[in-house]
Amino acid sequence: MNLSEFGIEFLLLALRIDKHIKGYVDFYFGPEKLRKIVDNEPITSPKKLLLTSKTLLKQLGSQGYNKERERYLEKLLIAMRTSIELLIGIEISIKEQFLRQYDVVLQPVKESELDNLKEEFNAAYGGLGSLEKRMNDLRVRRTIPEGKVFELFKKALNITRERTKELFVNLLPQKERIVLELVKNNNEVKWAYYNWYLGNLRSRIEVDPNYNMYWTGLLAAAAHEGYPGHHTEFIAKEQRLYRELNQFEHSILLLHSPKLILSEGIADLAVKMLFSNREAVEIGLRELCPDSTKEASLDIIMAQNKVKGKITLFWYNFVYHALIDKYNDEELMRYGTNFEIVSKENIKNQFKKISNQVYSKNAFMYNLGSNLIKHKYGEPPSVKDFRYLLVNPILPSDLI
Repeated sequence: MNLSEFGIEFLLLALRIDKHIKGYVDFYFGPEKLRKIVDNEPITSPKKLLLTSKTLLKQLGSQGYNKERERYLEKLLIAMRTSIELLIGIEISIKEQFLRQYDVVLQPVKESELDNLKEEFNAAYGGLGSLEKRMNDLRVRRTIPEGKVFELFKKALNITRERTKELFVNLLPQKERIVLELVKNNNEVKWAYYNWYLGNLRSRIEVDPNYNMYWTGLLAAAAHEGYPGHHTEFIAKEQRLYRELNQFEHSILLLHSPKLILSEGIADLAVKMLFSNREAVEIGLRELCPDSTKEASLDIIMAQNKVKGKITLFWYNFVYHALIDKYNDEELMRYGTNFEIVSKENIKNQFKKISNQVYSKNAFMYNLGSNLIKHKYGEPPSVKDFRYLLVNPILPSDLI
């Protein structure tokens, strides 16, 4: 990497913000000497960081970048400046924060889209007893035994990788690889799966074998975290943008930046790029279900998969009510449990995400990102358009 002084200061700024907001930088594989500088220096005051962000914005136009790259960097710098202003204590409304940090307007809740959600789940998840009881019974029945999690998730990764290679010819570099690690998550905020991108065309995917580990979700999770989702996007951008075009900004992922919207949108649509609903269920029953003789029919599971697609909208509305409408915990719990489709454990975990400085707005990303992509390119996008998204730096506002 041939780094200019501007590039050095840009990366140092992001790494210095991370010392204030732990987890702000999701991955970094740029020059290691810059990370060491920040690790070994005293924490930089927010006021000094704000001055640096404003200086970089002023200097941006004189760097000789083309207009597209200049606009992309400007949006990242505005996002960083906004995060610093919040650290200082400057009051910015949630909606204004969102626009500045993620380059898209935070839309109001369309609660009407969930009007029939409980009835749709009732129809898809038939049987005796309340919907809540049926959902809980099914979670128990479909939970993968802990000793089988590694083997089955690895199999799901291999299936999605082979299909990705067929569809996206010559996209995956020869030396790319994923390290799979089972991690019993004792952190405040829980994730069933998480992709930690390591750079050098490698990812580490952490899987919590004790949290939300259902065979019905394995294929979608492997596509989301691996192929052609996060891992595929990150290696494609590292290969082309960082290695070939020398663009330093693609060596780092800031969780409060426009890149996250597109990244989660890509990952959310990843399994639909590979398989139809029927194909996904057939593969799941044949390759990933520990005992398919105890399962419902193909058509019933397909109907369940279809209605589960609205879960991201449910969480979007849940967090919107929390952050914008200022529901308290009791009101949120009542709202969440009223649908009877998610567990109380998941609702409590969402409380923790909402109160977390880094992850509070994450639930918006999946719905907004996938909707922007579908609005621009259709559902699902063509292989050509999806490949374009994987390889090129795209801003959310580019898709509006």
